[in-house]
Amino acid sequence: MASHVASLRGWHPALARAEVSALLPHAKLIRLASRRLVRLEGDISPSQMQATVERASGCQALLCHAVVWEHEVDTSAFIEQMQTYLEAYPRTGSVAVRAMKHEGKMAGVSSRELARKIGGMLSSQGYSIDLESPVHRLGMVLDASAGIIACGWMVGSGDDSDGITSRRATDRPFFKPVSLDPRLARLAVNVASGPHDKGATLDLMTGTGGFVLEAALSGRETYGVDLDPLMIEGAQKNLDWAMPNSEAKLLLGDATQLLDVLPLHAHNRICGFVLDPPYGRNSHGSLDHADLIRSVLQSARMVAAPDADLVLILPMHPFGEHPDEALKVDASVELLHGQWHEIESTFVETGWRINQRWVEHVHASLGRLILHATIVPQD
Repeated sequence: MASHVASLRGWHPALARAEVSALLPHAKLIRLASRRLVRLEGDISPSQMQATVERASGCQALLCHAVVWEHEVDTSAFIEQMQTYLEAYPRTGSVAVRAMKHEGKMAGVSSRELARKIGGMLSSQGYSIDLESPVHRLGMVLDASAGIIACGWMVGSGDDSDGITSRRATDRPFFKPVSLDPRLARLAVNVASGPHDKGATLDLMTGTGGFVLEAALSGRETYGVDLDPLMIEGAQKNLDWAMPNSEAKLLLGDATQLLDVLPLHAHNRICGFVLDPPYGRNSHGSLDHADLIRSVLQSARMVAAPDADLVLILPMHPFGEHPDEALKVDASVELLHGQWHEIESTFVETGWRINQRWVEHVHASLGRLILHATIVPQD
């Protein structure tokens, strides 16, 4: 069985692991001691790897059939393993070695010296070295926190920045202060929707269109619904700005009545729902927040695919920094609107199973709870 390594970005590794798992559902994800390195076991095609890295918010690169070296300052055996690796997995075309450091500098190990030695091996095997525009990059991650070196032919740029953050919400033609960071919006879409060919994505309350933008830009069949015509108009401006001629559909309507809002051909085909309720603007009349979420979950179930997933983002009181792990099942959280036990009961009552919860620290007076749920099959 093939074994690869995913190199994650550092802003929220726990969410990044969930994202990679969603995008590669048939791979077995195995935690390494490093907070930013995970092993992926399974038959993953090159096209699946490329699609994952291109669409992911939290994954900077995949290392194919990677060599993983742990807790040894003497790297001579690692160099020998790399010699065997290069013979076992040859490439055609120019190459370069790309060294990446996680969590600072690894004591007693020089990334430059390792790159020089591996580059020498590549040269001796007849490869053309092109440091500027190589056809293939050999990625080498040195993780100081865990004493791990992972090395393999790399899919992805390996950059810490994913390019998503360049589309700052404040740069859009239509902006509201509550707009989500694009990297969180993209990650939520991926966790909810899975591989891009699984089915359609629905942004249940579109607002300024952050989810719709990221779903459309990642090549998904995309729908967005909002009850406010000003939001639909503004979200369309943002969509035209980010992706002219997009086929994403923005629909004026009520997320609690999706059977009436969505076109018939989208019924029972929505595999990924994303929801960031518009707290602070009265968009659904007399419904309070708990009743609104309940009605939306019931409505979503009526148009969902049999294997649909949903990501819900809720504002909460500060919970501290928790970027490395999901919350424990029994962890108590204090929401800004309503009580957690009400939300939990609502999911059970409407036929959704909560899988995991994560916390994103926003600032001293605000956090976000990110919740992932899966539809429960009907009897």
